[in-house]
Amino acid sequence: MVNERLGVYFELRYGTAQFPSFFQWLHLREGACAVGFEPSTHHVQGETAAREDGSMTFPASGEERTYTTVFRVGHLD
Repeated sequence: MVNERLGVYFELRYGTAQFPSFFQWLHLREGACAVGFEPSTHHVQGETAAREDGSMTFPASGEERTYTTVFRVGHLD
């Protein structure tokens, strides 16, 4: 995401195998603005729907997982 007026950018990198779903949301009102970027293990319909359609992930007992996500904020050159 780039804000040319302020000369800044935001970058998000994540593994799509780890997070197969992605949500973006906006909260816009006078005097306030928020943007959400959310990599996720299941789709926007939520945990119940993911359980029902079999896409919910369950680590096995004792299993370890590593998830890597990179957030970068910088100035435009």
